[in-house]
Amino acid sequence: MFPFLGFITYAPVTSEPAPAVPTSSVGGLSGIFIWLIIMVALFYFMIILPQRRREKQFKQMMSQLKVGDRVVTAGGILGKVTAIKDNTIRVRTGNGSEVDVTRRSITVILGKGESPEEVEVEKK
Repeated sequence: MFPFLGFITYAPVTSEPAPAVPTSSVGGLSGIFIWLIIMVALFYFMIILPQRRREKQFKQMMSQLKVGDRVVTAGGILGKVTAIKDNTIRVRTGNGSEVDVTRRSITVILGKGESPEEVEVEKK
């Protein structure tokens, strides 16, 4: 009926009871604590520590942002910063229109007056 349970084999029914196997609850409890510590350490090093590094890098990038810098938003909009407020940044796009975006939507600062083509050439 359940083919994914095919690895389970059933023992034949006998009239003799199975012999009692002594178990120790102390060893099992310490094993659980060891695995719990290992899981917490993995969680910290795989999730929390990289997130803190990204947050620190973002704060450093935002502290260096100034009016006149060319930026790229999370939506892919390229533009030049014209005003910086508490939570928003005003960006002038290529066709001259200005867009207010949140600070969190800025992903890359291209630098002052650099065009995206110049940045692509420098990366290669």
